[in-house]
Amino acid sequence: MKIDEVLFVAFGSLGDVYPLLSIAKELQKNKKVTFLANEYFRPYIEAAGIDYFPIGAVEDQLAAKETNAASGESAAGRRQRYENVIGKSYKVTFDFIQGKVAHGIKVVVVTHGNLSPAVLACEAFDIPIVYTHYAPSQILSNFEDSILCASFYNDKEWWYRYIKIPFDVFKLKINFEVKEQFNAHRKSLGLPLIATPLQQLLQKIKFRNNALNTFGFRSPLNIVLAPFWFCEPIDKNLKDFHFAGFSFIDELKGEQEFLIDSFIEKHGRPIVFTPGTAVEDVQAFVDQIIPICRKLGSPGVFCSKHGRAAFDQLEKVDDVQLLYVEHAKFSHLLPQSRCLIHHGGIGTIAQAVRAGIPQIVRPRMYDQPANGVRVMMFGLGGSIFPELFHADSVANILLHIENNPKNQELIAYYAELVRSEDGAGNCCKIIEQYFETKEANDAESTESCAAH
Repeated sequence: MKIDEVLFVAFGSLGDVYPLLSIAKELQKNKKVTFLANEYFRPYIEAAGIDYFPIGAVEDQLAAKETNAASGESAAGRRQRYENVIGKSYKVTFDFIQGKVAHGIKVVVVTHGNLSPAVLACEAFDIPIVYTHYAPSQILSNFEDSILCASFYNDKEWWYRYIKIPFDVFKLKINFEVKEQFNAHRKSLGLPLIATPLQQLLQKIKFRNNALNTFGFRSPLNIVLAPFWFCEPIDKNLKDFHFAGFSFIDELKGEQEFLIDSFIEKHGRPIVFTPGTAVEDVQAFVDQIIPICRKLGSPGVFCSKHGRAAFDQLEKVDDVQLLYVEHAKFSHLLPQSRCLIHHGGIGTIAQAVRAGIPQIVRPRMYDQPANGVRVMMFGLGGSIFPELFHADSVANILLHIENNPKNQELIAYYAELVRSEDGAGNCCKIIEQYFETKEANDAESTESCAAH
């Protein structure tokens, strides 16, 4: 299949944008690339030298922050976040892709999540999608993550495997959480509504070659942006998934990094704290920074887009040195750090693994609990739920890891694996080889046709 242009469509937080940005930067060496994302991410995209098209306003992105009132931990919060980061982008994304099709430009879309702003346009114009999956639990048909978490936290594995998971999957197929909102956008664009599994089957039959993936349709390509070892155990029934490895983007050293270097030179290797770039309700997280640093005798660096106010309210003490930065380049900071304490986002985990330092996950929602289990399982660190997150528990975990030769061996081993793996490059090779093979197969099929 001949491709004229590759459209990258990203949404969510900076951690969701960065992996696609690294792939786009690599792929544009050989292909024309355009990156579609909220206006909030324009500086990062343009800094990478990639053509950019806005599909959302900064105000919408800011309205999707994780707060006590609108958190991903609640159904109402998830619906609000969906509308701001995805729903408001469907029409503008649809119109942009429609313009490409009208000018005879053959495009392929690279995105993440089957509710991506691009899915409706791809369905309408029969455009293939390359789906990137950031974490194993984000693969809808991978049920092993729920079983894995159940195995770690209670003895009801059988209940999850044979009752809870099948029931949850059934509920998802019958009535997913944002169905009404999603259908409203489909209707506004002249697309049939998704209402029942039968209707989904009829749509699947309607679209030729099963060349798209909307709620169960087979997509042309699924790529996991994590190493296979990190994804184990994984459902053995999964097929046609390619594992490219963690994807990183090079970041230049700026003024903030000189500030960090000066702090470390003066006070020593810090414990780095980050609650995630989109999280605003950070008070409970921040309250433990000084007790943890005091208990472990280390300085602290707090990285948070929305945490300045909470940090400034801390009662500073003479025996704990602290530094606040809105955004740190982890590729520069973490190799100089003692430990990373964070929310469990897959991109943050990857940075700590590559840096070769211990990490402690304080998961809240989405894929974070399952990611935290894997951090423990591979000896890379620990995981503590919010209600147990305090200085004594954190210190016990970190001191155990630092004094355990096996943990140190595993951290060094996996760091070397990740450093030697080119996740973005591997992803580009998978994409290019797939469409080169498809183009060759299409040509062969045409030549063998009686009308050729």
